[in-house]
Amino acid sequence: MAKQNNGTKTAKVFIVESPVKNFCGINAGGVHFAYGKAEVNEGWVLNWYRKHGYKVTPKTDKSDKGDENTETSDNGENE
Repeated sequence: MAKQNNGTKTAKVFIVESPVKNFCGINAGGVHFAYGKAEVNEGWVLNWYRKHGYKVTPKTDKSDKGDENTETSDNGENE
């Protein structure tokens, strides 16, 4: 039996931007685009998008965070 790697390897995730602004739908490799952007793991699909002129950037912690103002605050009106 092959030896399993117990080390933790995190998949690299990239943001792919469509040449069509605000494109929403499914594209090559079953990748789901919303508002012209999609998240793609490294591999053949990512290489396909690179070869076909899509903008590809590594996903960072900053691009992963949502709007910080989306949390509801308790201002005492509901009490």
